[in-house]
Amino acid sequence: MKLKISVFSKCISAFLALAVSFSMTACANNTTDTSTSSDNNAEVSEVTTEAVSVPELTIPDNSIDMVKELKLGWNLGNTLDATGSGLASENAWGQPTTTQEMIDFVKESGFTTIRIPVSWSNHTDAEYNISENWMDRVEEVVNYAYNAGLYVIINSHHDNSKYYPSDEKIEESCKYLEVIWKQIAERFKDYDHRLIFEGMNEPRLEGTNKEWWFSSTDPEGVASIKCIVRLNQLFVDTVRASGGNNADRYLMVPSHAASADNALNDAFVMPTDTVENRLIVSVHAYSPYDFAMNANGYKEWDGSHDNELNFMDKLKTKFIDNGYGVIIGEFGATNKGNDEARAAWAKSFTKKASELGISCIIWDNGGTNIGSENFGMIDRVGLKVYFPELLDAYLTYYK
Repeated sequence: MKLKISVFSKCISAFLALAVSFSMTACANNTTDTSTSSDNNAEVSEVTTEAVSVPELTIPDNSIDMVKELKLGWNLGNTLDATGSGLASENAWGQPTTTQEMIDFVKESGFTTIRIPVSWSNHTDAEYNISENWMDRVEEVVNYAYNAGLYVIINSHHDNSKYYPSDEKIEESCKYLEVIWKQIAERFKDYDHRLIFEGMNEPRLEGTNKEWWFSSTDPEGVASIKCIVRLNQLFVDTVRASGGNNADRYLMVPSHAASADNALNDAFVMPTDTVENRLIVSVHAYSPYDFAMNANGYKEWDGSHDNELNFMDKLKTKFIDNGYGVIIGEFGATNKGNDEARAAWAKSFTKKASELGISCIIWDNGGTNIGSENFGMIDRVGLKVYFPELLDAYLTYYK
């Protein structure tokens, strides 16, 4: 048998010395039979986590103020987003099984938000029905984050082949996105507004020479952005129609490849919504590329490249000034044996972002070697910080 947890917010008022205090509790436990749709050969473990009584955070009523509350976040990278099928896929890319103790340590380290990337397509049947085992495991990890008192973002990650943004594939892409998010929205509709949904991760023209970059007027690129605009609208409409707290939950939407340049493209517009001020723009920024991502680029940070962070000012002008919060859902600087320079860069990056009201979420894939795409920060087994001086730098402007 599997314990399936449904969490909802419930006010209890008590009069003490003529003063009213409120506390929020979460917890309705229902026992259901174990069932699967595609993970028939998966190793099944019981979902035993019970959501503790956690005071509800005061949630702002607009996305700009909400994003400011998120401050500095951390990605549970290369984990629930890893490829493979069954529950064992959580470990497919070398990460340990996520535990409550691990997520508590993330909170204790100074993070306010956790982004939980989730791949769904490798846990579905031919009709895109999500395995019950997998949905339960995702919910269990979300509960860990709730228990720790974190804001939480869940998304659809590494599912790009299923929501491919081209005119040729748009109809099937719409079908997948709608079916998947109907199920996710239903499972989590009673979770309070600490939980944010992000519709897609880096939707792009995968496998082409325009996967990551194209000129602002490139016809194929612009057409792809327009497909993403359509998919974003479908995502918002699907979640809103599911009811519960999803009726006004905060939702994140990206442009092509979650690129800031593509978010700034004239072809990219925000969805219409049935509720005001609840949409957030999602971008990723390993910037400047030659410092932050390119292992063969420069590795010193002396302020001479600060102007390459001005894309944030442009995001403010287009989105924040018009009522939309902005989250940099992935960022970081790969390890080049340059700890002091990375710390200086981190301060430059987060100072600018925090001043503009932009939340930043560190990408952590566990990699600590010197070279390309090594963004490890938290030792998830030893429960320690790999680079404490770097983390202190990140936190300087988000305390």
